[in-house]
Amino acid sequence: DGFEGVADAERAGALGLGGDAIAASTLGGARVDPSFYVAQCEVAPTMEPALPDWWIDYTCNMEVTWDEISAHAAEAALTGSDDGLWLPITDERILAVMPMAPESAWFYGERGLAAVDRPTLLIAATEDDINPYDLEATFMLDHMDPTVGSMISFVGEDHFSVVAAQPLARMRHFAAAFFGFHLQGREDLAYFFSKDFVAKHHDLAWGVYEGE
Repeated sequence: DGFEGVADAERAGALGLGGDAIAASTLGGARVDPSFYVAQCEVAPTMEPALPDWWIDYTCNMEVTWDEISAHAAEAALTGSDDGLWLPITDERILAVMPMAPESAWFYGERGLAAVDRPTLLIAATEDDINPYDLEATFMLDHMDPTVGSMISFVGEDHFSVVAAQPLARMRHFAAAFFGFHLQGREDLAYFFSKDFVAKHHDLAWGVYEGE
């Protein structure tokens, strides 16, 4: 009581940083591909160029208890699809998502990311030393449908840039523009999270940052 008219529960968005970006990505339609995840983790130590040992351990430590995870997913009625992917975990009222410093790209794999069906704006830092830019955000963008997936790269920033004043202000800016456009129908806000807007800032890049 007292909150009537404050929020429109029929038009929702989701955003999150790091681990919470997993929830945002999933709510955007990304689906878990257990076969891809297990296969990647099996060959991860021999991949070229070599992957950081700490990242392999962090990403693949679920492999140890994968049977338990699969059993839990089955109990939650997430398995059993015809295509081998877990069923989507989202809601038709969620219209757009903004994962920031995303992780667990291998959990979804190529097919799971191709299933994303809501407008998705990835926010990524090129010097992220927790969720490596090339292994996480770039992989995710590369395998999303380009009609729904886009990314703004914060050049030279790291994983914890969200606590710094300027990057935080920019993330708030992009969230307000992105969700204002997709949830409230504010067409006048489209420019403020667009390629043209990003191009005006030397420390931002539209899509994958290729370097100077």
